Amino acid sequence: MLKPVSVKENISLAGFSVFRIGGPARYFAEAATKEEVLRLLAWASEASLPVFVLGAGSNVLISDSGFSGLVLKMDLFHCVVEGERIIADAGVSMPQLVNSALRNGLRGMEWAIGIPGTVGGSVRGNAGCFGGEMKDLVQEIVAIDTTTGAERTLNNAQCCFGYRHSYFKERPSLLILRAVFGLSRGESEEGYALVRAHSQRRIAEQDVGQRCAGCMFKNVPWSRRDIDKQKLLAHIPALRAFSGNAHIPAAFLIDALGLKGFRIGNVAVSQKHANYIINLGKGSAEQAIMLLGVVKERVHRTYQILLEEEVQLVGFD
Repeated sequence: MLKPVSVKENISLAGFSVFRIGGPARYFAEAATKEEVLRLLAWASEASLPVFVLGAGSNVLISDSGFSGLVLKMDLFHCVVEGERIIADAGVSMPQLVNSALRNGLRGMEWAIGIPGTVGGSVRGNAGCFGGEMKDLVQEIVAIDTTTGAERTLNNAQCCFGYRHSYFKERPSLLILRAVFGLSRGESEEGYALVRAHSQRRIAEQDVGQRCAGCMFKNVPWSRRDIDKQKLLAHIPALRAFSGNAHIPAAFLIDALGLKGFRIGNVAVSQKHANYIINLGKGSAEQAIMLLGVVKERVHRTYQILLEEEVQLVGFD
């Protein structure tokens, strides 16, 4: 099978990453239709190439050496409202989805204004903020099985949503094409007011507009097997503020160690939000990985808690 004409070679990925970090993709293509997606996947399969699906470039850290296979950018942007449902393609941005809902008098998605990614990536990682998660809204997902080219429809239960997790992480061969969200009728002005409040809080607490991939580490479930809740509360009384929550904020653990502002080269822990890492201008993936390692080691040494990355690491195999 000949290489599709839309496939480019040796394209720098730094410009496609919110971090502005990343080496070249051996092959790079953008797909605006399901048919293009299938054609590109078939070519990559025949060429025995690994595939990485790229959305908005948030929540990813791409290796300095880039990606040795095909980077497929999902440029599927169709979004339609049907009654109290919104059907959105994988490439639709979350802020666009929120605005579409409010313009049509639909409520329940205001919290998602704080998610900088796309529908596809947000569903895959069950993204959440301000008390909401994707699992709360998803009715069904339409995906392609990249091993067969067959289309599959999964309901909410079949997506197996968990904290920053879904079935699509377990089955990477399933590529999300679009999602159906269930909302409710409500007063748009109240919704817009809530969006403004969330946006103002985000600006105050997060590094909006900076070269930052979002939260680097997952919050820590109290229910995790290696967590001795009573021992931790006795050792760190300040954690009692979160004892009634489901998770210990990773940002709290990092901030308590005085790591805000700590840097390696041109990559630093944010001064605003300790679970954010900022590219100060000429940072590299190597520096970011080293910084993540230092943070993990210090948290583990102090609290005996091993932080897990929330950011997706690409090209580090």
